[in-house]
Amino acid sequence: MTEPSLREGLVLRIDAKVCHVEVDGERHTLPLAGKLFEERSHEKRPLAVGDRVQLDVTGKAIDVLLPRVSQLHRRAASEGEERAQVIAANITLVLAVASAAEPPFQPELVDGVLAGAVRQEIPAALIVTKMDRDKKGAAQQWIDLYRSIGYRVFATSTVAGHETTAEFELVRALLHANRSVLCGLSGAGKSTLLNTLIPGLSLRIGSLSHIRQGKHTTAHTELIPLPGGGYVLDTPGVRSFHQFQIGAQESQFVFPEIAALLPKCQYRSCLHRDEPGCAVLAAVASREVHESRFRSYSVMLDHALRSERQHSRVDGDDDGQRQGGKRRRPGS
Repeated sequence: MTEPSLREGLVLRIDAKVCHVEVDGERHTLPLAGKLFEERSHEKRPLAVGDRVQLDVTGKAIDVLLPRVSQLHRRAASEGEERAQVIAANITLVLAVASAAEPPFQPELVDGVLAGAVRQEIPAALIVTKMDRDKKGAAQQWIDLYRSIGYRVFATSTVAGHETTAEFELVRALLHANRSVLCGLSGAGKSTLLNTLIPGLSLRIGSLSHIRQGKHTTAHTELIPLPGGGYVLDTPGVRSFHQFQIGAQESQFVFPEIAALLPKCQYRSCLHRDEPGCAVLAAVASREVHESRFRSYSVMLDHALRSERQHSRVDGDDDGQRQGGKRRRPGS
């Protein structure tokens, strides 16, 4: 007698210890096996939206997390120890979303999202929303900058009389061809854009507060199957996107235009801080590398160096408390 084959599913949404899972085209609400919570890892949660999972023999619980082909993650905020927050798993496209105005364009956040995609080798693009509110034309400099680096940039507006129909068609085609995640500041217009692109989606949207920061209208991450193909994740707004456990030397490689200049630096281990003969510092001075991009890189590098120093101190303390291969008790 042959054993029954175990069914597989796709995680669409996570509520506490219960997951919404698509199995054979149908949506089910299933609990997680206790062992998934017992396994120690650097991740904040045992599963992420977009994960492929295997059910137990009853088909009524999630038993195994299947290997991921990609993931977009950042360093989890407000954690006692450094943990990773996996925003989306098994995705094929990252869309950084930023508004031209209200709230203002935040390059460090955009750079963090794009860097996270580069690090995981996931194709990425930038969507600039609310172009109708860009009265002074300031957003064009950001559009030109990211296009010059090599990113696809879509300038959009959903306001009647200013609709960017051609851009909508391009973005819609990308959504139908991919498993995409939209990531950006609250109030940037992610849900409004999706409602425009996908008729009948009816995602909840909100307005800006008096301090011009977006209110959280998307309360959770959910993978939404699209009619006509593709999946899309509309994520809660984020105010920062710091990389999880990125090394100081690795930091420059998630900024393509900075990485390209490393061979021209005097030292192969150059971190582009104050080293002599640094091609990147020269390029910043000549505006070949944009100041905002270098600032984002510098912030990321500082975080990486600080983390490396902390880990070095912890490892040193750990070594100091070992004698003869055994850990000594404090004070002994």
